[in-house]
Amino acid sequence: MVKLQGTRRLIDSETGEILEAQTLVKTAGDADFHKIWLHHILEAVDEVGNAKMRVLMWLLSNADKQNQIWATKDEIATATGVGRATITRLLSALRDADIVTETRRSVWRLNPDVVFKGTHDRRMSVLIKYQDESQSDLFEDASKSEQTKSQNLRSVA
Repeated sequence: MVKLQGTRRLIDSETGEILEAQTLVKTAGDADFHKIWLHHILEAVDEVGNAKMRVLMWLLSNADKQNQIWATKDEIATATGVGRATITRLLSALRDADIVTETRRSVWRLNPDVVFKGTHDRRMSVLIKYQDESQSDLFEDASKSEQTKSQNLRSVA
């Protein structure tokens, strides 16, 4: 981003002439590139073999501007040549590590705090959506846990 700061008077050291010039300030921000905190991802995946890395690279390259991937586990398996069981384990590990969330069936969103392609402003917008979806996942998991406890109590009684 370039911002006009104002005008300044400068003195030419050779001629002594006083010049008025506009001063521009350029600030650096997120450009339109992939920002990846790979250490965070690698810790979550435990042992990253070629198959898991192929899946990770496929997820990164198929994320849209909202950091979403629209694909079933079978579609990911077919596209990457990796078994469905590996896909399921990997997505589960990434979800547990807060790297990905399933916004709805077969729609995955990568955590923009870990992986994002785009500008800083767009990343912040997607981050808010991701955090809202992550909160929804927590409530769903808590609800499932309560349902399981209730079912277990009924089966014991």
